[in-house]
Amino acid sequence: MRRQKVVRCAIVVFCLLAAARPVRPADQISVRTLVPTFTSSTSLGANASTILALRLWTTLRPRPNPNPKDLYFGSGQIEWSERVIESTPDAANQMALETGSDLALWGGVEEYGSGIVVLANLRVVRDRPATDTLQKWVVKFRDQRIELRLPSNNYQFSPLVIPKDVAAKYSRPNQITVCEQKSPDCAGRRLGSPFRSIRIDGDFALVRQPSGATGWVLLPDLSQAQGEVIDFTAALISYLRGDFEQAEQLFSRVRDSRTDSLVHNDATLLAGVSRFRRGEGIDGVRSAHEQNPYSRFGVQALVMANISMAQAAQSGESRTANLKEANSLIESYRHLFSDTDPWLVGVVRSLSPPN
Repeated sequence: MRRQKVVRCAIVVFCLLAAARPVRPADQISVRTLVPTFTSSTSLGANASTILALRLWTTLRPRPNPNPKDLYFGSGQIEWSERVIESTPDAANQMALETGSDLALWGGVEEYGSGIVVLANLRVVRDRPATDTLQKWVVKFRDQRIELRLPSNNYQFSPLVIPKDVAAKYSRPNQITVCEQKSPDCAGRRLGSPFRSIRIDGDFALVRQPSGATGWVLLPDLSQAQGEVIDFTAALISYLRGDFEQAEQLFSRVRDSRTDSLVHNDATLLAGVSRFRRGEGIDGVRSAHEQNPYSRFGVQALVMANISMAQAAQSGESRTANLKEANSLIESYRHLFSDTDPWLVGVVRSLSPPN
């Protein structure tokens, strides 16, 4: 009982939920990202995690704008906790499981001159069926169901520097004031949880509280906490929610950045996959594979894209060309897979000519 009480009282949840039309069963997509307090010798660990949580929250759109296809991406949740966890992927995974989260953004903070250096990591939660389902890209061809998950469960980001004066404004999310009008200062109530974002307008966000009341919160200088940590994490959240347009945009920022990033290759691949999955062609996947031809995920993604195009074509020269490219890739890179690899077995069976 004591453990449950600690978790319940320590968590502040941010939700971006739909408000415009009834939710159909297929729309009930919920991706939750845990942001625990970062380790630090001072209180700045809480400030850093608060900034990252709020910054991620501003990226959780329920629909694109414009929206001619009537797309809806369900709900996104950013869950902030004042708990500090042991700085290991397994500890992050365990805490995420306890809170029903799909991702965990965790790390540490160090002071450096007039700023703070945030050393962040991202964990895609294992042993959670909902997370496993969200990350699958499924292609059905002939009598085979071929599934491709994300290229990694763990990501380590380049250091993010946040000015101390910006960090000082955010001690924890529930210290933010809600005002009736856009105002940098008012005698309003504190932000409750969960709350819903209605829209973002510059440094202000219009939110709806659990009571139904609406108001404006000021979130100044959050743009200074963008960088690779937010771009990649927000892109991955978008990908899991099916918002492939925003996922491509954000993964592309990481791909095109000049930093020597540990997540560059995966960002390049996932940008191409996101582009393909939103119906914009195979060239992005093919280009990503050519940049890193010995990436297993790159080979898998290009094979999946070709099979998907063959399935859509049903017949004709383009279908034949797609199947030929898929077969050629398997032949050239088969040594990257074990003979019993489930993905390889399914692909080989699907590409075998029917009797």
